[in-house]
Parts: sequence; structure tokens; C-alpha cells
Amino acid sequence: MIRFAVAWLPFVALAAGCHHGDGALHDDGFRSRLARGCRSEPDCLVLELDAQARADRCVSACEEAEADLRASRALVTRHRQQREARQAQIAAQQQVGEAAEREAAEREAAEREAAAREAAEREAARAAEEQRAREAAETPASAHPGGRSGAHEPPRPASEGRVCCCDGTLSPTCTHVKRGCCSHHGGVCACP
Repeated sequence: MIRFAVAWLPFVALAAGCHHGDGALHDDGFRSRLARGCRSEPDCLVLELDAQARADRCVSACEEAEADLRASRALVTRHRQQREARQAQIAAQQQVGEAAEREAAEREAAEREAAAREAAEREAARAAEEQRAREAAETPASAHPGGRSGAHEPPRPASEGRVCCCDGTLSPTCTHVKRGCCSHHGGVCACP
């Protein structure tokens, strides 16, 4: 009976996937797959699972199966590190992109705020000018130099090419009524 069990031992080792002494006859192709390596992490994981199964089934001469398992685990580790490095690089690029987007949004918000501030200042200046105009219209005529009221009266035509100023002098530069005549002399008035 012992002889019968010992006679089947090489066949059990062969079925378990262990490498027998002569190599070529009992090769299951795993070592050649391991030598080719793997192209991706999932491929390496399959290779590692096959190596683990070979090591678990091994009955004798298991050093080679263990070495194959270590080699397949090294391949998995290398691919995992490459994947993690790619993921870290992508994450860094995303962070840079997000930071640039934040800066652009902050810059745009600052520009909108500055434009709104300028518009408010223009509106305040316009309102102040309107207020001054209303106050000037409401002020009595005696408050204006030369006794003129705040209402805008059309300038009277100059007679004989002369423009008379409200302070009693003739305009040194104007020969007919136009804007700016007698500006330092109380405005344009009818000539006496």
C-alpha cells in the first residue's frame, strides 16, 4: 500500500503545478508568463493569484513557487505605485486648475465690485449736481451777482457787435454772445 502511494506522488506534484526536477516536461507555463510580466495592475493581480494558488498547492520543492509568488507580488506593487503616482499627478493638476479658477473668480468679483463702486460714485456726483441745480433755481434773484435770478434766461443779442457784462464793462474778447463771454464779470447783460 505504501508503495502504491509513493508511486502516485510525482503525478500529484505535477497536478499541483509544482515544478519537477527536469522542468520542460512538467512546466505549466507560469514561469514564462511571469517572465513576460504584466501590462496593468489587474493583469498583475491575476498573475499574483495564480502564483498564490501554485504555492498553496505545492507539496515538494516549493522554493520556486514561493519565489514566483514574491516576483508576482513585486510586479503588483510596481504597477500599484505607478497608478498611485498617476493619480497623485492628476490630483495635483486638478488642484492647480481649481486654484486658477478661484483666482480668476476672485479677480472677476473684484472687477465687478470696482465697477459698481465707480457707478455709485458717478451716480452720487450726478445727484449732487442735480441738487446744486435745484438749489440754484430756488435761490432768490438777489442772491446772484448782478441781480439775475437762477432761471436760465436766453442771452440777449448784442447791439452793434458789442457784448456788455453785468458789472458794466464791455467784454474784452467777445463780439457776439456765446458761452464763456463775461464769465469773470458777472455774466452777459443788456447794454445800457
